[in-house]
Amino acid sequence: MGGNRSTPWLADHVIFFSYRWLSWCATAVLLLIQNRLLSDLPLLVVTGMLNILATMYAQRYTRIAQHTLWVLGIDVLYAVGVLMVSGGWSSPFIFYAYSSLVLPGLLFSWRGGIMAGLDFAALTAAALWAIGESPADLVTESGWPSLARMMAGPVLFGGLVPVLIELLRRSLARRGNRRVPIQPQLDRDIAADTPRFSAVGRSPSRARSSLPDDAPLAVQATKIRAAEQGVEDLRRVIFAPLPSTDMDLAPALDLLVLRFGQHTGVSARVTLLGRTRVVSRIHRGLLVRLAQESLLNVQQHAHAGSAVLTVRYDASSVALLIQDDGVGLLDGTHERPGLHALRAMQYRLAEFGGRLDVFETEGGGVTVRVTMPLE
Repeated sequence: MGGNRSTPWLADHVIFFSYRWLSWCATAVLLLIQNRLLSDLPLLVVTGMLNILATMYAQRYTRIAQHTLWVLGIDVLYAVGVLMVSGGWSSPFIFYAYSSLVLPGLLFSWRGGIMAGLDFAALTAAALWAIGESPADLVTESGWPSLARMMAGPVLFGGLVPVLIELLRRSLARRGNRRVPIQPQLDRDIAADTPRFSAVGRSPSRARSSLPDDAPLAVQATKIRAAEQGVEDLRRVIFAPLPSTDMDLAPALDLLVLRFGQHTGVSARVTLLGRTRVVSRIHRGLLVRLAQESLLNVQQHAHAGSAVLTVRYDASSVALLIQDDGVGLLDGTHERPGLHALRAMQYRLAEFGGRLDVFETEGGGVTVRVTMPLE
């Protein structure tokens, strides 16, 4: 995804339910224009209620569909059923029915979209034949070009959508990779020498800066010890062993952000982009470790209200981005003495062909990005 903070809206599950809602709204407008709104209102209500369910469970549904292909087949059957009930190829629900072709293309690239389009066209033709409306009738009424358009439309749609989305993602990733230097704000409520991504175990600077200079030394020491204890408690939570050493990357990160959010109150979520691919065990372990170190720093030094972990799969690599909306890098860089944990991770990742970048993003906050080969 690159360093652009806005591209989570291009996640597979977001595109899926967004298209389904947009096509549903367009269908409602078309029915109104054609004076068919009342006659097709029951079907419009049913599809709208199913849209609500699709929106509520879109991310979970997407993850299931990645490993269970028959789920996508059921969605295609549902779309064909909507098309048949509402009038076949001439139905105003045609582009809503095409929503069943969006997710196969996003999950399995253009090949998945084309296969889903072929299934859609074949099932629709078979269903029309079953109710006495054979393709020959369409040829007689409208000619061969009409039949060719109806049969080729789903295939072209299924193949083109993932290609266009991928081009958009790459364009935004290239634009987001530009590092934007941001000068420190003089009015930030943090000392000028506060370290961002400081050495592991150092007490949080926000706890120190909140103490008045004339506070009794015993009170200051007590508060600092309490802050250090809070950091150690968070460390134990974040670095607690996973239920299984063979846990996939996405579920492992889900569990990590769940633990982090419950302990700190900071909003955190995981977003997946691209088709999920197999990541080797050692590479997966390095990515999880980087996420753990980064979230620890988010809590200690970022003053952030939220964090987003984005996993971006390509044909030969996987990228993990940890983005926060905090105060950023106060001196514009993380390269300075004492940053043992981050430097050690950088060297370790390089040993396995990975690359680590840390930079500020537009609008503030910090992005930690690592790119690893799949093998």
